[in-house]
Amino acid sequence: MSSGSRPNERALPRWARAAVVVYLSVTVAAVVAALLTNGLGLDLDARTKEGLLLAMVYLTLPLSAAYLIIGMFSSEGPTSPDEFSLAGLSPTTVLYYLGYVLLAVVNTGVFRLIVLGIRRVAQVPAAGLPGASAQYPRVALRGVTPDVSKLWWAVPLAVLLSLPQWMVAGFFWCGISGCSGGGFGVATGTEWVAVILSVVNGVILAVAVFAVRWLYPTRKRALVALAAGTLFALVGAVVTHG
Repeated sequence: MSSGSRPNERALPRWARAAVVVYLSVTVAAVVAALLTNGLGLDLDARTKEGLLLAMVYLTLPLSAAYLIIGMFSSEGPTSPDEFSLAGLSPTTVLYYLGYVLLAVVNTGVFRLIVLGIRRVAQVPAAGLPGASAQYPRVALRGVTPDVSKLWWAVPLAVLLSLPQWMVAGFFWCGISGCSGGGFGVATGTEWVAVILSVVNGVILAVAVFAVRWLYPTRKRALVALAAGTLFALVGAVVTHG
């Protein structure tokens, strides 16, 4: 590379490329395992079948939450983990499972945009003090930087991405009739799915609060992000359990 050339700003760093490869590989493996289990009619226990379905859903969150609901109400798509035992694959079923791969590709695209966006943000000295160079943004009182304004869109975006998980968690706490016991009655045994979805939402908000470089030192921002994510997960769990 010549001394006057500039680095490729559209190229992901090595760690990000490795993360994308691992993520896509694991997602494709889960989808292939589900297709083989369905097509070959393997005699697996219900927990393993359910685990394959949930693995695809968790790997492709948050988009897969709404996608799962569409599949549950579709006459062709798998409506429950038990349908993995069918000895045959219809084209619609294959397309349904491959849809999770498409969701994973969309997630990697969003991940790429986030990483490249963060790389373009000027760095702040680790000590949280104004640097001598003009490339560093001004650090306000108690380590707060002007980037704090970005939280006005980062946090609402995280909440928006969490809505599909909350909707699905509402079903898994007590069943389609809710925890009041009316309608079809209370269904138990799947509460752990709602707990996992609540934790995922907490992680989404925590990442949003931490990714924006609005507070230094970094460890202080990490603590605020952890507290915000934990509170968000607990509040969401209480609301969806109602």
